[in-house]
Amino acid sequence: MTSTIRNSAVLRAVRPQDVAVYLQARRWREQERREGEYAIWQRTADDEPVEILLPLNTAYRDYAARIAGVLQTLEAVEQRSHLDILADIQTVGCDTIHVSAEGEALAGGAISLHGGTLFIAGVQNLMLAAACSAVQPRPVFDDPVPEAAMAYVQQVRISMGRGSFMVSIKAPVDLEATQTHIGKRKASFARRTTLILMQSLSVVRDALDRSTSGDTIETLLEVAPGGISANLCDALVDLYRGSQADQIRFSVTWSPLRRVPHDAVSDVTIPAGVVPLLQEASRILRETTPREGFVLQGFVVDLEPESDHRQGRAIIAGLIDGDLHKVECNLAGTHYLRARRAFDRRQVIRCTGDLVQSGERYILRNPRNVTLLDEES
Repeated sequence: MTSTIRNSAVLRAVRPQDVAVYLQARRWREQERREGEYAIWQRTADDEPVEILLPLNTAYRDYAARIAGVLQTLEAVEQRSHLDILADIQTVGCDTIHVSAEGEALAGGAISLHGGTLFIAGVQNLMLAAACSAVQPRPVFDDPVPEAAMAYVQQVRISMGRGSFMVSIKAPVDLEATQTHIGKRKASFARRTTLILMQSLSVVRDALDRSTSGDTIETLLEVAPGGISANLCDALVDLYRGSQADQIRFSVTWSPLRRVPHDAVSDVTIPAGVVPLLQEASRILRETTPREGFVLQGFVVDLEPESDHRQGRAIIAGLIDGDLHKVECNLAGTHYLRARRAFDRRQVIRCTGDLVQSGERYILRNPRNVTLLDEES
């Protein structure tokens, strides 16, 4: 145990309530408390009583020295370094998800700048996909992102780990927690997100094992509504593209502030062989899941009228995810007449519907709100 923290600013930043939660989670017991001044915590180590004097007022001149004393006592009891103990105290109110890219090429803990950018983007998209599923599970998530999911990814923090190329995502499970109550029963949104993420990753691993035994991708698609989305599949693929890892390990250090379900998944390792399965699952999910309320804007490039010339099929060239595609839609009545006018006059048309993909074809079902841009101005 040679690591010693001497930076007073670091020690002063340690919150008494975080230390208290940490102590309680490790079976220390508060024996005495003078509110706003100090608390005395005790436990037994090697059949001997051990005591910690925890300052409760960060304004004390010797607060940093007192916290250093707390860390020194914990170091002796736990046989761990100051740095590791302090890191656990600072994240005691967070579920910490460790994402570790493992492989011979990553033994030094470094990857290319481009690869690192892809990896971090993959981590962000992975957490966003899990947060969206915590709001409402769907096979595909499109804009707009649910407010709760966006707030979540703005709250979580990321840091670099040691050893192989690893990042740690710290998700606060109770932003309002200032007391030392641990094991709360009601799951916070952040905790639900972590649970869904780890369960989804476990399902992916199980689907890979089954596919190598002769089962098809249907194994994964059958459980997609429970949290597997095309977005999650794409994010996982980006992790492998960025890191070129042989496998990626996901593990969680659960915050003691919230009770962990007995069936929670805490550790999953997924080999690189899963990538083709993920790519195929993403493709199928996107092709078979309507994008409800999709706004299509573009030019009518072809019309196929029915015999009465008041309804027919329109082909509209417009942008989908930044790329130009031709989209088929069946229109009738005034909607078809507007499409006819847009085709004759080369005007921009806009309509809303449910976008589906079938192979290379895009179809806009249930078209509505058909307007021409010059009619809106």
